[in-house]
Amino acid sequence: MPGGYPYLRSRRGWWLLDGPKLASTCLSPYTLTVHRLVRMLVFCLGFSGLALASPRRGDAEAAKAPPETAKAQPKKRYIVAAIGDSLTDSRVGGGKYLKELRKRCPLSRFDAHGVGGQQTLHMRWRIDEVLAQRQRMPSARVSYSHLLVLGGVNDLSAGSVTHPRIARTQANLAAIYAHARRRGLEVVAVTLPPWGRLFGDYDKRGAATHTLNAWIVSRKLSGQVDEVVDIHSLLSCADPDELCPTYRRFPSDRVHWNGAGHRVVADALHREAFADCL
Repeated sequence: MPGGYPYLRSRRGWWLLDGPKLASTCLSPYTLTVHRLVRMLVFCLGFSGLALASPRRGDAEAAKAPPETAKAQPKKRYIVAAIGDSLTDSRVGGGKYLKELRKRCPLSRFDAHGVGGQQTLHMRWRIDEVLAQRQRMPSARVSYSHLLVLGGVNDLSAGSVTHPRIARTQANLAAIYAHARRRGLEVVAVTLPPWGRLFGDYDKRGAATHTLNAWIVSRKLSGQVDEVVDIHSLLSCADPDELCPTYRRFPSDRVHWNGAGHRVVADALHREAFADCL
């Protein structure tokens, strides 16, 4: 049989069965025996069935097309109370990370309730006042949706150098988290940043900071908080226990952040907790 295309043999020779000639050839009134006619019809029908069964180009392209992207999640308006120390106190140069969040989330609200020098025990004492907003007129009070907690630096900086204790700090933070959850708020816990200047190997406060941060991170797994944002490694560079010089408010200030440091913290908070904000 000649190669390249399907042929049909009859008394008149070989017949090419391709394209438009297929139907006309199969239906041509040849003088054939019944047996040969049946064989020819079976061949034609079988060839046509193969052609119909083969995938069309459009079907193949549709199969290769990427799946439809998931619909974007609806955005929401956050009303956040941030409790902390001088890093959150806007009266002493802190809280600028909240200003950065306001730029990224213009329809949301981020209130700074930081007080310079406070330890977690002081924050625990005033958490109810912060959330109840008793210092405001009733008409000016808002219903907070989230509590952001950044505290513990002053606990460690004022504690023992050689035997720092973090159990009380953990208890205070746990009480703050629980109080907010009981009031129906979601809790965003922030780890301690690198702070201060440690005094050699005998200064155990750096290790205590890492232990406390590991405990804060584990609070999400235990269900005590809704989100955890770890900022410690983001603000350190050569020495993991010191605030990177790039982010210091002043060269000798190893605790407070400059504008770049606040932006780093705002970026992390926006990425981890408030990415869908309005």
